Amino acid sequence: MRSSEISLMESLRYEGRTIIEGHSTKKYAWGSLHWPELKADEWGTLPDGREVWDVLDEGELRTLQTTWIKVENTGVYGDMLWSGSMMTAFVSSRFASVIQNAGFRGFQLLPLEVQPKRGERFTGYSLLLPDNNNPDAAIRSFPYPYRPTAALDVSAEVMNALTEAGATDFHAEPASNRAQAQIESAREELA
Repeated sequence: MRSSEISLMESLRYEGRTIIEGHSTKKYAWGSLHWPELKADEWGTLPDGREVWDVLDEGELRTLQTTWIKVENTGVYGDMLWSGSMMTAFVSSRFASVIQNAGFRGFQLLPLEVQPKRGERFTGYSLLLPDNNNPDAAIRSFPYPYRPTAALDVSAEVMNALTEAGATDFHAEPASNRAQAQIESAREELA
């Protein structure tokens, strides 16, 4: 992280916001983004030669229609899945419905099938990609403005909507705590 990026993080409002992400304990299911012809030694390269990071960074989700979530750890399917690739936020249909019905904007959702270790594929999860064009957005990647990430930085309004709907099966912590830890870690790396 460069000093200009640290300054940007410091200038953002984190009070009242929450960082949410899938549970990382073995009790919960974890997943990662997969696609046909995925090569283990070229994980980030799509069959057409593009890098998945670039596709996500450009917000081109519609070009990932042939992707799916491959379950890496079996367990409870929460409202967010821990992402083995650390670059994608996977949310349940319930989570997606809540944020859409509440009228939150500034993100894309791509419904994906889930391939468990055993059994048939099933639906019920989407890849959520914040647009990250607005530092005051209700839903943004953490740390902002990095995209894509598996952690989401959400406003109190988003947390309230999710809580009222009971769509809270994910890890949550105050954004100000996590942001301060990230800033301090970045400063130490620069020193």
